[in-house]
Amino acid sequence: MLTDKYKQGKLHAYKLICNTMKRRQDVSPNRDFLTHFYNIMHCGLLHIDQDIVNTIIKHCSPQFFSLGLPGATMLIMDFIVAAGRVASSAFLNAPRVEAQVLLGSLVCFPNLYCELPALHPNIPDIAVSQFTDVKELIIKTVLSSARDEPSGPARCVALCSLGIWICEELVHESHHPQIKEALNVICVSLKFTNKTVAHVACNMLHMLVHYVPRLQIYQPDSPLKIIQILIATITHLLPSTEASSYEMDKRLVVSLLLCLLDWIMALPLKTLLQPVHATGAENDKIEKSVLNCIYKVLHGCVYGAQCFSNPRYFPMSLSDLASVDYDPFMHLESLKEPEPLHSPDSERSSKLQPVTEVKTQMQQGLISIAARTVITHLVNHLGHYPMSGGPAMLTSQVCENHDNHYSESTELSPELFESPNIQFFVLNNTTLVSCIQIRSEESIPGGGLSAGLASANSNVRIIVRDLSGKYSWDSAILYGPPPVSGLSEPTSFILSLSHQEKPEEPPTSNECLEDITVNDGISLQFKRGFRETVPTWDTIRDEEDVLDELLQYLGITSPECLQRTGISLNIPAPQPVCISEKQENDVINAILKQHTEEKEFVEKHFNDLNMKAVEQDEPTPQKPQSAFYYCRLLLSILGMNSWDKRRSFHLLKKNEKLLRELRNLDSRQCRETHKIAVFYVAEGQEDKHSILTNTGGSQAYEDFVAGLGWEVNLTNHCGFMGGLQKNKSTGLTTPYFATSTVEVIFHVSTRMPSDNDDSLTKKLRHLGNDEVHIVWSEHTRDYRRGIIPTEFGDVLIVIYPMKNHMFSIQIMKKPEVPFFGPLFDGAIVNGKVLPIMVRATAINASRALKSLIPLYQNFYEERARYLQTIVQHHLEPTTFEDFAAQVFSPAPYHHLPSDADH
Repeated sequence: MLTDKYKQGKLHAYKLICNTMKRRQDVSPNRDFLTHFYNIMHCGLLHIDQDIVNTIIKHCSPQFFSLGLPGATMLIMDFIVAAGRVASSAFLNAPRVEAQVLLGSLVCFPNLYCELPALHPNIPDIAVSQFTDVKELIIKTVLSSARDEPSGPARCVALCSLGIWICEELVHESHHPQIKEALNVICVSLKFTNKTVAHVACNMLHMLVHYVPRLQIYQPDSPLKIIQILIATITHLLPSTEASSYEMDKRLVVSLLLCLLDWIMALPLKTLLQPVHATGAENDKIEKSVLNCIYKVLHGCVYGAQCFSNPRYFPMSLSDLASVDYDPFMHLESLKEPEPLHSPDSERSSKLQPVTEVKTQMQQGLISIAARTVITHLVNHLGHYPMSGGPAMLTSQVCENHDNHYSESTELSPELFESPNIQFFVLNNTTLVSCIQIRSEESIPGGGLSAGLASANSNVRIIVRDLSGKYSWDSAILYGPPPVSGLSEPTSFILSLSHQEKPEEPPTSNECLEDITVNDGISLQFKRGFRETVPTWDTIRDEEDVLDELLQYLGITSPECLQRTGISLNIPAPQPVCISEKQENDVINAILKQHTEEKEFVEKHFNDLNMKAVEQDEPTPQKPQSAFYYCRLLLSILGMNSWDKRRSFHLLKKNEKLLRELRNLDSRQCRETHKIAVFYVAEGQEDKHSILTNTGGSQAYEDFVAGLGWEVNLTNHCGFMGGLQKNKSTGLTTPYFATSTVEVIFHVSTRMPSDNDDSLTKKLRHLGNDEVHIVWSEHTRDYRRGIIPTEFGDVLIVIYPMKNHMFSIQIMKKPEVPFFGPLFDGAIVNGKVLPIMVRATAINASRALKSLIPLYQNFYEERARYLQTIVQHHLEPTTFEDFAAQVFSPAPYHHLPSDADH
């Protein structure tokens, strides 16, 4: 053994041997060499001199275990113990990040090797033991580092390692008890004083959204608990963040809001409506739903933290969430490194002075705009995503010129302003509303809005543009059930029969003719039916008299009621004694004469118009002459034409600039978008041409690409294209991934045509312009950045398949790019979690790169700015009379509408 006099030489020797062995070799070292090397490493890692341990850890990290050297796992326990020694040391200049990287690269190993043969870390001699507690030892050290690590970058790596380990355990359904503690550390780190560390914790929580079903298997109430933690954390951070002048503080709260949104969208509405119990100001239990608390914290973010001073608007506090599984006030050691200064680059500012004031205004409203976006997103999409159009469609593709028979243009054009069936409005200075009256879909059997109900011949289309996107609604006025087919003819037929003479029927067996002779020989003939039942309305014929039949029935069934024996009750009584026969005959003759004269008069003057009643016709439906009638009616019913709404409902000025800005607004994305390049490098490929001409890859590569997203047909894809063409010049299909808040399209080199030089040039232009490159390399040597020449490609995520069916990750980035996770340089993961991990890392890398752009605005900030510009420049203040006139007639008529127009 050399003395301390040669310590520097010894350290340099360790450095050289470590740097030599961690490089990828074309030929694996022989067994004797590896035996001596592992012996040196074993002795060095157990050395009492911490400098030797630090040197080995620093120069073996991060690729040592990713090389797949035969027997390298024999040193796992040595490296775990040595990395733990580095992490627990008080020396800030120790290789703390390298130690965390080595620990993080091993979190997936225990599930692959259930019993791991390794050298015993407490014995300098070569003694192999079977270790079953490797996982516990690793996670214990990582958890301790995530809580107490004084180095900021090392703390970030430890949090990423925790996130990877949680996903690994959830996928393998191990139900490890320390998952709860790992979640606790990540959730408590959300409010850590160092915003970079807090942001990494937020990214880890964001990544876990993809594992909600598995998390519910582990602990059913975990997702709901995480949502409550996010609510309480935002409530805790908001007052101090509003007072802060640093954009990074505000960006953290915005990230927490967007993370909260994704967690909410991942859970069913039934779960969000579950009650939570919060302690009120007077220690009385207040029951409210989780969704209620969500809207309260969003309300506070929009209108300011001062709202929380009112108990009615206070969501929940961290102390409300304290339980056996979660300690909201877990102690986290502060970083001992000096806080990074808020440099101009990190603050996205510019050295140009004139933009300072605008930038400050943008910062001040950052949280409010994000919260308003979350609110409108929840209102429009909670429980309604993906829609029937698929996950690529989030908002309506309908415009004012569609189905508009007054407009023949395929896009928004000035002729819309001359259309009498459309008007543009502003609601609450935040929402653009277009009302269009269009023809109803009468040609669709059983279709359209009326769906078989009686309706008008025109529909009203409402197009709404707000912070979260564009939405189109068709409405129709419904009168009720449709008229029965052919009802009018039978009705008139039945009515006409009642005025006709019915044919006489011969008397039935129970009927007889009765002759009654009155004075002067006048004989009246009566048809009598001897009834056996009481006459009712159902049995009486039209020519029969009800009273007459009833009297006859009484006389037959009850003869004791007869006033004159043998004479029915319905037979007229003889003339009174006081009236002579002559007087009676005179009266009868006068009546008969009058009857005859009236009958002759009617027959003589029957065809005279003055004697005939005018037939009453049913009114025919009136078709409104106004092409905006039903729109006006709907607006009136909704109360938008009232005096009360004048402060919040205005007209827009119609000019070409408005159309141009509407087109620009519609072209803005309603979600966060990313385009990411994917390369395949086969064994032995080291030049641009051979890599770009690959038309396929290994089965492991194809499985990985399939896990990044689902294949979409570019010819009919309606989502984010990322510059790809629908004309098949950039390929037929490509992987695509979307949630309700983010869209990612992957430019996969093996999916794009490479038939000729022009195709290769176009392929290189699309792939090279992407700022994040994912490289799948099956070459034995390390991938070099300059193989694909490009000015972009600021972040490279290189994946190396290992012999044990795990995958080593190498991340190359420019120095100015902030830290991002969950994968880090040197991470090793298995194939089950690889696609989701790589996709999450690529998205976070893309976000980190965009954060470096001066005055960069997220999609919701950009959309809010466009809406504000339209309202400021085109809102038309009018009197109530002018407003009503333009609602009554949006544009002057150039012709009277024909029937076809209706």
